[in-house]
Amino acid sequence: MPNLYHNDIYQFEKPVKSYWESTVNDKNKYKTLDKELNANVVIIGGGYTGLSCALSLAKKYNEDVILLEAGHIGWGSSGRNAGFCCIPPAKMSVKKMFKKYGRKETQKFFKNTIEGSNFTKNIIKEFNIDCDLTGDSNYEVAPHPSYFEGIKEEAETYKKEFGIETEVFSKEEFNEIGHGGNEQFGAMSYKPGFAINPLKFLLGLANAANAAGVKIYQKSKVTKIEKTNGKYKIVSNGNIINANKIVMATNGFYKDDIFPKLNNIILPVISNIIITRPLTDDEIKSHNFITNNPVLNIRNLLFYYRLLKDKRFIFGARGDLIGSEKSSLEKSKHMERQMKNVFPNWKDVNIDFHWRGLVAVTTKFSPSIGKLDDDEIYYSFGYQANGVNTAPWSGNELAKLITSNSKDLNISKFYKGLPSKFPFPKLRLLYLRLYLIYYSLIDK
Repeated sequence: MPNLYHNDIYQFEKPVKSYWESTVNDKNKYKTLDKELNANVVIIGGGYTGLSCALSLAKKYNEDVILLEAGHIGWGSSGRNAGFCCIPPAKMSVKKMFKKYGRKETQKFFKNTIEGSNFTKNIIKEFNIDCDLTGDSNYEVAPHPSYFEGIKEEAETYKKEFGIETEVFSKEEFNEIGHGGNEQFGAMSYKPGFAINPLKFLLGLANAANAAGVKIYQKSKVTKIEKTNGKYKIVSNGNIINANKIVMATNGFYKDDIFPKLNNIILPVISNIIITRPLTDDEIKSHNFITNNPVLNIRNLLFYYRLLKDKRFIFGARGDLIGSEKSSLEKSKHMERQMKNVFPNWKDVNIDFHWRGLVAVTTKFSPSIGKLDDDEIYYSFGYQANGVNTAPWSGNELAKLITSNSKDLNISKFYKGLPSKFPFPKLRLLYLRLYLIYYSLIDK
């Protein structure tokens, strides 16, 4: 089946030239699959979902687990995102949530979402993962005065409906505790919220899973799955693993190739990141950039950014629609101009790193956690660009589902069931292009 994007973005054998990769040394410690094996559960995908699921299965339920990753451990989106732990993992307003699912179910969804943030932080604490944890809140910033009323309403809704601690800041107040710049017209904060080095967190999760007995194989892309008499043969690197159960944990990098029932239901969206050289103290002061909390500029096509501990500045935005190395470079140049329009006093600051990854968007606009009918195939995907918050928690919920007899979970309906397939799936990029054009015009 042809790729949705250019082949460049699916080069599993090539390391990602991200800033995060430059901060770690032990990413290539795992072997490549080179023999036939048997396991009760095989997990496909070595990101937060797969590793969290594997860790829970092995540590809590004493399950026999093999995990396969197509690239090196940390190659995928879990190792290359911006490291923001944000809420909620849904692309719809609270009003739409109330209308679609009702108030009680929406409240349950936000409760699960907060559980997700706490679950990620608790893993960091339990396994003593050194992943440059920073911040105690998330900020949402109004890019134009017209957005400020909406921010105030959101803060009140979060507090009243979901019990989330929020605070609203005028432009002048946020300039004192957050930052200035051309697109800062007030802000809100909510807790819990924080940021991490996503690759360090992932490798810490992998170390914990490995110590718990999970057999981890990297550079071991699955090319075929066969089902015979209720058992599965998983083919990778020309070798076969015999398994009773399979977990699909590939999220945005799934290529519509090995699970027919899961084909054409994910729209992988490119997200690009640039990182500056370390800023001087004077440069930081020039925009009063005081906070280390993660920040979302809530234009329709979000900008997301934060100041790192080494004084570099990370800036992210929606990516291109091609996926080639050339288009990635062009997009990074465009993003550099966008960043310097927002923070004009940094017009002479060089960019040291640029890269991109894929986030999984679906027609449901919320995550999907469950099991395929008539198969022992389990799935979790569609975090709508909120994987740090949602994926580790989802992996743990999957482990509960795999080991239970009820085949149901006590979680919000937002997470349950598969999304519908995209109509005319070959046109997915056209749908995305129209969406981007529409919202870029509104943002202007």
